Amino acid sequence: MDGKKIKNTVGRMWSHYSFIFVMFIIMIVYAIAISANGNTFKWSHIAAILGSQNTCIVGTMALGMALVIITGQIDLSIGSSLVLTTSATIVAFNMTDSILVMILVALLVGGACGLINGLLVGLAKMPPFIVTLGTMLIYRSLTLSVVRTIDSSISGSNSSQFAMLRTNSKYNFLRMQFGTGKLAIGGFSVPYITFVFLLMVILFIVISKKTKFGKSVYAVGSNEKSAHLSGINTTFVKIAVFVITGLLVGVASILQACKIGNITPASSGQSYEMYAIAAVVLGGVSMSGGRGRLLGVLFGALSYTTINFIIVSIPSLSVDIQDTFQGLVLIVVILIQTAGPVIKESIKTAKRRRLA
Repeated sequence: MDGKKIKNTVGRMWSHYSFIFVMFIIMIVYAIAISANGNTFKWSHIAAILGSQNTCIVGTMALGMALVIITGQIDLSIGSSLVLTTSATIVAFNMTDSILVMILVALLVGGACGLINGLLVGLAKMPPFIVTLGTMLIYRSLTLSVVRTIDSSISGSNSSQFAMLRTNSKYNFLRMQFGTGKLAIGGFSVPYITFVFLLMVILFIVISKKTKFGKSVYAVGSNEKSAHLSGINTTFVKIAVFVITGLLVGVASILQACKIGNITPASSGQSYEMYAIAAVVLGGVSMSGGRGRLLGVLFGALSYTTINFIIVSIPSLSVDIQDTFQGLVLIVVILIQTAGPVIKESIKTAKRRRLA
């Protein structure tokens, strides 16, 4: 009986927190890969994962993606939204040398991108895949044309990049102290941008668990018709999750500007929507909607970043094949998500037949 209880307890823990176990397994593989190269796995390796662009910047956007997916939708435009928003953010900083203006522009432009997606999906009832596929092209194109024209008319520069001006008085604080700086905690150091990501994770865990809006998001994803009949404004919820995603893109654009210091519209943000989806899926959020924990996005982002680090740490593997491994991981995880419940139900059915 005790053995059965232990088995059930482990089963429940795996069902609810599988993303934690998956992250630790991936981390162990990374430690082995480091050791195989003759190095010792140290805190600096973990700090690199915590402060990685994929963890903090993509992870922040993945929180919004998780809300969108939980409602049964998808957003393919966040990579291009990041490019547009970061470009506008950098131009605003270069023009004003103001941190406040920089933050406001980031949130306004990011929120506007999300609002456009939300209105087309929520009010116009257009398929989110088609809408965000279209805006993915539009947002990057606007960056290459409109924002670059504004920037060149002000600065006289025709560079292919938008870069923060080193001559601005706030540059050293934003770029050198915050963007690439670290906080020492008991002999360990943690990047400052990691704390911003963790703050976003905590905030949205509270929103998803403790607020009426958070519960409405899950209700819409589980059964939109039932949610509507129960009095939930499903249109508002569907628009709101896209706006929230846009605001999180705004936060990510600030981190991008501070950590990297520049952005290249033609190439930056490529496949970020896929990376965000991968982090969401690795975090245990169901692609069919209605199920998943935002805490899982934290571990999903860490897991996906660690996978990248594993690939890089194996000398025999070419960087060109990196996307192959990332794609395989995504397919395998989704396969487990979809096939797992089917197999479980089949086993239960077989047991019932034997008992009958």
